[in-house]
Amino acid sequence: MQTEAEVQSSIGDLVLAAEFMEQVNEVTQQGHDIIDCVIHDHGDYGVPDDPEYLKQIVKELKRTSYHQTQLLLSLQESLDKKQKECQELQEKWENERWMLLADTGQQISQLEAEIKNLHCENEILEKKNKDLQEQLAQSSGTVLYLGQQVKDRENQREEKSFSMSSIKNESKLVRFYTGFESYEQLVDFLTFLTADQKLCAGKIRKRTEVGPQSALNLEDQLLLVLTRLRLGLLLQDLAFRFRVSESTVSRYWLNWTELLHARLTQIPITYSSRYLELFEPKRTVQHQGLTCTIMDCTDLFFEVQAKDRVRPASSHPCRNHYLRRGYAIASPNGFITFASSLTFGIATKVMDGQPQDLAGGTHPPIRLPPFMQNTPIQLTHQQQEWSRRVLSLLSLIDKVLNFRFLKFVYPQSMEAQVDRAWTICCYLACLLHEPMGLS
Repeated sequence: MQTEAEVQSSIGDLVLAAEFMEQVNEVTQQGHDIIDCVIHDHGDYGVPDDPEYLKQIVKELKRTSYHQTQLLLSLQESLDKKQKECQELQEKWENERWMLLADTGQQISQLEAEIKNLHCENEILEKKNKDLQEQLAQSSGTVLYLGQQVKDRENQREEKSFSMSSIKNESKLVRFYTGFESYEQLVDFLTFLTADQKLCAGKIRKRTEVGPQSALNLEDQLLLVLTRLRLGLLLQDLAFRFRVSESTVSRYWLNWTELLHARLTQIPITYSSRYLELFEPKRTVQHQGLTCTIMDCTDLFFEVQAKDRVRPASSHPCRNHYLRRGYAIASPNGFITFASSLTFGIATKVMDGQPQDLAGGTHPPIRLPPFMQNTPIQLTHQQQEWSRRVLSLLSLIDKVLNFRFLKFVYPQSMEAQVDRAWTICCYLACLLHEPMGLS
């Protein structure tokens, strides 16, 4: 038989265990602190006297013990499940980590291989760069040498070739080749020609302009044209003198004669009515409502093509050339200009002393300068400064025929060039000689 103290102690232990299990349940469900149950005093619990009440307590304790056992089993299962999930996650993490490590290792290997290739390429490029720098240094020396050679060649060319720089200090040579008294006067004339940019466009190009550069500077180009007018030199001769191609000489000749003709015909030239009355032969022509006086000044000679040559008669030899007339045209308001052939309608040529029509006319009708048609006379300030005066027309013709280009026989294809040359030479004679101008 247990003593009363022992019974109370065992009951207290049961109560303590039951209370502890309740606290564990509460901790599991609510997270409370389990230490609070320890501080309770369970030793004073006694055995109740009522058997039913005691039985009820025992049942409740069994029920509580059962519930706690079930709860413990459930917690154990949940813990096992969590441990299994944790293990699976651990294995999955390990697999992913190894995969990442493998991928990272592969990428690192690739990057290391690329770095190695880049190092090799860098070494190759550095070597090429070094070689190129050496070549550049050698090329620079070669370029400097060739530049000096070109400069020396150009200096030798300028010394040996015919150019303005070789004659500009000799006024006698300047006058012989150009007709101008001095180099300074020629420069002023060049300035006058190139002042009209609209006329110069497409004909001449300065070396300072953007685009293809000319073989000769403007002074030498003008010298080439004036030399041909003064001496009548062939294109091949001029190409040899100026050390350029024949096609280049031809281009300069055509462009500059067009410019000279357009620019010089802008200069007003007056005449003396007294000398006009004395001049023969002359005739009057109605043109654009004006009564113009036409003066026959000289003959310009051209070759007849073989197919157009007339079979010679027994009374005269075969003629292999025809003529075009060089004229001075005077307007009623006191101005004069120059042209060749009868450009007041149908152009003509003279063969065997007889004028013959050229069907269709190869040249357009002449266009008189505006100041020749104005009554009263209206000149701009510049035209008043440029204006010149012709006294003796016979003296003028003598001066014009000093340009030997007008004395040769030319093919029919050069009619337009010779016509321009006649007009240009007449205006140049007015500019260069007294009493025709330059007072």
